[in-house]
Amino acid sequence: MKKSERQMLIKQIILNNDIATQEELLHQLQEKGVKATQATISRDIKELNLVKTNSAANGTKYTIYQNNQLTMEDKLNSTIKSVVTSYERVQFMNIIVTIPGNAHVIGALIDDIEFPEIVGTVAGNDTIILISRTNEDAEKIYNYYDNLLADHS
Repeated sequence: MKKSERQMLIKQIILNNDIATQEELLHQLQEKGVKATQATISRDIKELNLVKTNSAANGTKYTIYQNNQLTMEDKLNSTIKSVVTSYERVQFMNIIVTIPGNAHVIGALIDDIEFPEIVGTVAGNDTIILISRTNEDAEKIYNYYDNLLADHS
């Protein structure tokens, strides 16, 4: 199956089912006769702009992120407003906590934008660590997110 066909099928699965994990998505694809690896599914999720949102059953589910006309920074800001649950600065690092399954999305957007105050990102399932060279750079990043999220409240 071609990549474009697989990604179209993923969109259909996401729109018609509450899919909370990559494993569930992989299982759904296998039931439809599609063989894919976890790494392939992970790339598809990023390319399709899938993010996790709250589901009706008090869990999370994948959703197709809309509005691809946004700039990378607008997309980052919008995603942050949607999925960040807390953030704090610890010396030269900022720690951002998201709804589970969204840290990699924000981490990838931050990497793509290449903020000069950030020398590295580490993203897990629901936590991102932004590493800066200095406490001052980390404070600039913290203030950026603090202002962004304060406007959202």
